[in-house]
Amino acid sequence: MLRFLASLALSLAGVLSLAASPPKGTLVIVGGGGMPQDILEAFFRASGGKGGVVGIVPTSTSDPDGALKEWKDDLEKAGLAFVPLDVRTREDASDPAMLDRARRCTGFWFSGGDQNRVGDKIVGTPFQKVVQDRYQAGAAIGGTSAGAAIMSKVMLTGDDRHGKEALSEFGPGAYGTREGMGFLPDRVVVDQHFLRRSRENRLFSVIMDHPDHLGLGIDEATALVVKDGRATVAGERSVMVFDPSGMALDGASFRDLRIHVLRSGQSIDLATRKVAP
Repeated sequence: MLRFLASLALSLAGVLSLAASPPKGTLVIVGGGGMPQDILEAFFRASGGKGGVVGIVPTSTSDPDGALKEWKDDLEKAGLAFVPLDVRTREDASDPAMLDRARRCTGFWFSGGDQNRVGDKIVGTPFQKVVQDRYQAGAAIGGTSAGAAIMSKVMLTGDDRHGKEALSEFGPGAYGTREGMGFLPDRVVVDQHFLRRSRENRLFSVIMDHPDHLGLGIDEATALVVKDGRATVAGERSVMVFDPSGMALDGASFRDLRIHVLRSGQSIDLATRKVAP
């Protein structure tokens, strides 16, 4: 009996260890506003390079047909196969044919637009599970603007308590969040178009609502490339990092929040929150 229990404990430990293993894939999280060639090439490499198979998910955009056509042309020029993953309803996100196409992919791209469409149509569906499984196995996942916002489990909706994008709002509860796709580790939240659109208030406020979360504000024409738990900046501008590890919060005020501004080539370990010079 004791021998059986010991064997069972080892088996359970193995299962838990496997479930907790870090993803083998790469995230390419773009802040919007155009994509420099080095970022595009980083996504192509992470998707397997020539011969890779990239699924395009245009769910966020108001022009999915246009997004699919543009990506088809770019991928074919680069020698990667194009797979349309045109999820427009929650029923699409459970369609067996759609799921089979997604399982073939070595990379996925989430278009810009309105991240709430992904929240409404994909989060919590079999399609989300397939993409997460492929990322765990080594596939790349990229996205820009709304496609960046969806990367974290806590996802900014783009709404504040008095309407859309009133940047004077500040403080706990000022900005709406909902569940995102959760590709990033827990306790990390992303904002996009960051410095270009002066969104510091928004990320400050979300950190006040979630004081255990690391805040990543990615500017336009800039990306964070996340591999093995390390996020490295690529592109033309900056990423602001808000680390509230030592922050003292008092209602609508706080002190001792650590802030970093990272440029191309610099990186941060998302677990230890240590910045590499």
